[in-house]
Amino acid sequence: MRMLATSTLAFARMIALGFAATLFTGCANTLMPTPTGFDTSGGNPFEQTPASLKSTSVKMFVAADRKPAIHDVTRGDPPSKSGVDFFTSNRDSSMQLGRATVTFTSDEPGWEYLAAESRTERRANDPTLTMAGYTPYGALWVGVPQLDESAPGAEEATSNAFVAAIDEALAASNSKDIYIFIHGFNTEFEDNMALGAELFHYLGRDGAFINYAWPSKGSLFDYSADKSTASYSTRPFRMFLSRLSKRTTVEHIHIIAHSAGAPIAVEALRQLRLMHFDEPGTATRERYKIGRLVLVAPDMDLGSFVNAVADGAMAVPERTTIYISSQDKALDISAWIGGFARLGQPLSVLTPKNIAFLHEQERVDIVDVFAAEQLLGSWLGHSYFHDDPWVSTDVLLTLRYGLLPDARGLTRDPKASVFTFPKDYPAKSAAAAVAVCKPGAAALARAATHPAAAPATAPAPAAAPAAAGTIPSTADPLSRNW
Repeated sequence: MRMLATSTLAFARMIALGFAATLFTGCANTLMPTPTGFDTSGGNPFEQTPASLKSTSVKMFVAADRKPAIHDVTRGDPPSKSGVDFFTSNRDSSMQLGRATVTFTSDEPGWEYLAAESRTERRANDPTLTMAGYTPYGALWVGVPQLDESAPGAEEATSNAFVAAIDEALAASNSKDIYIFIHGFNTEFEDNMALGAELFHYLGRDGAFINYAWPSKGSLFDYSADKSTASYSTRPFRMFLSRLSKRTTVEHIHIIAHSAGAPIAVEALRQLRLMHFDEPGTATRERYKIGRLVLVAPDMDLGSFVNAVADGAMAVPERTTIYISSQDKALDISAWIGGFARLGQPLSVLTPKNIAFLHEQERVDIVDVFAAEQLLGSWLGHSYFHDDPWVSTDVLLTLRYGLLPDARGLTRDPKASVFTFPKDYPAKSAAAAVAVCKPGAAALARAATHPAAAPATAPAPAAAPAAAGTIPSTADPLSRNW
């Protein structure tokens, strides 16, 4: 009876949290709060944005293993809710490739006003983001793809068109970097396009941005289905990474994965490493050009993560940053449902053995967002990478510039061996952002984190050695092949 009562209470808590999450989500997509380090007192993320990209709309690439929604007026289909074709929440065996356009609507028209509003600490009205169009390139791997990624001629034509568009975007940018965003649980396609657009906007619109749209059901009550589908999407994402690295002119592929999207990224990298287990980890990393891996509020079984690391997954990215929080109520529920700790939960819920294992991993930084969330976080505490101005600053400095934690303004907790947000973080992060936003500074930061270069150093005040805050691994031979 006691166990039944406990389970009933936990289920009731899940429903209450879900209801609250629905209330906090709202109906409109508006621009995220201005990241602290990039407001008018900090760096200007748009200083190096190419003139051709200074617009009130932004274009992003889309790779989706969702089934497309077909709206054929000749047969009486209703129009889609956005006025353009969009995707359903069902799985598709093929990879749908395309390009989405998201518009920013502000009180006043034009780029200059949008750029100014994007750096305003306290806005009177947030710009609204709306998906305005989607251009499909076609489908790749119709049916279950072969291990060698081969595809019929018609599908290769789709791939070639997509690759040409990616290369065109890279040629128009200051860098040849691709950013891939993998969304989390309970999300709709168009909402993710808006979320990706604001991330790309604050990345300075530099490089190419890809929204990887795996088929979340978009419902609070389909958590188990979403987790299963995320596992299903691992293979197509792995093959997509492989094709990007082989076919485009990209130099680095950076990945940011949120919540239930985290295991898609980690497991794909694990598979890539296992496919080349007989070569050094540096060779696999250079083969697939994986740069920075950012896992925010990762809803991943900690044991599964340990297995992936043991198989060499963390040898593939140049550097990995994991954001954890004790304020994350969503992961509390996930841990209750799954029965085991999640990677994004605080160290206090992990065993000493778990903690020791995480600390042994080279080139892996753990950031505890507790202090930032206490000041600025939402009640649910699960979307801090874009709705908490301190955390979003740190994510952007990590993702675009590859700065090490102390160079970004974080402080290392010597007891827990994690990085935390000090009280003077706004001033420190602003100084770091000003430094990297100067002309030519971003290129220096990218060069410092190139695999062929020496350990990363940052063009910001008080840059730390590459090994700061990490403990060299002696337990896993693969983790030493950096």
